[in-house]
Amino acid sequence: MKRFTKIYLIALSLVIGNAITANAQADSDELANKLQNPLAKIIALPIQHNISMGSPSYEGAMYTMSLQPIIATEYDKFNIIHRGVINLSYLPTTADGNGNTPALGDFNYSFFMAPKKTGKVAWGVGPSVDLPTATEPMLGSGKWSVGAGAVLVYQTKKITLDVVVRQTTSIAGDADRDNVNRFVAQTLFAYGLGNGWVVNTFPTITANWNAEKGQQWTVPVGGGVSKLTFLGGKLPLNMGVQYYHNAVRPDYAPKGELRFLTTFVFGK
Repeated sequence: MKRFTKIYLIALSLVIGNAITANAQADSDELANKLQNPLAKIIALPIQHNISMGSPSYEGAMYTMSLQPIIATEYDKFNIIHRGVINLSYLPTTADGNGNTPALGDFNYSFFMAPKKTGKVAWGVGPSVDLPTATEPMLGSGKWSVGAGAVLVYQTKKITLDVVVRQTTSIAGDADRDNVNRFVAQTLFAYGLGNGWVVNTFPTITANWNAEKGQQWTVPVGGGVSKLTFLGGKLPLNMGVQYYHNAVRPDYAPKGELRFLTTFVFGK
């Protein structure tokens, strides 16, 4: 993990060190701001590299690569923003001695229908579905779950405030696994510094309503910085680093998470 972190930080510094023209700087500010908006009309592939630390279940850090493709489609009076989340994890040795394990997590698909004509506050609503694709029980529910999601966004040239929430409940799956009643909220505050730089915080807050009292919520606190540039002068690439401490967490959850972010933008 230390080697991966070092390589990633070196790559980030090299990207940030590239000089860009005045027009490219203006474009990078506009696009960097756009990437903070979950309802933006873009086609992009955000990739998060998450290193979770301090879990009592494992003798070491857990690494997860989270692929989160975004595809926005445009219609006369509204846009539909398709969002997916699939996790690829590497589990270290467990507390009871099981060996290192690479594994796939559950897949989530959501889409949000967002009206084009709004005021300063934009919004969107739509369905959300969880598919039991996990190859390790600890990384998935074993259940098919459905529910709904909503997005609320306020944005100026420099400031973005938004929240993405979804609630899913299991409807089918492994009868031996616990039923799902899960809430997820991603809250964001971002401030553009210029030249493609953004400071932001967007913790993922979760609640398992079926868990015992005191074991339901995970509430991270933290943030970081990101920088948008252009690979080869053409392909937009956003890179960042963040850290979150789980201020509220179940007994089995990790204490904190180091997060590296890479977003490739293919359409804007």
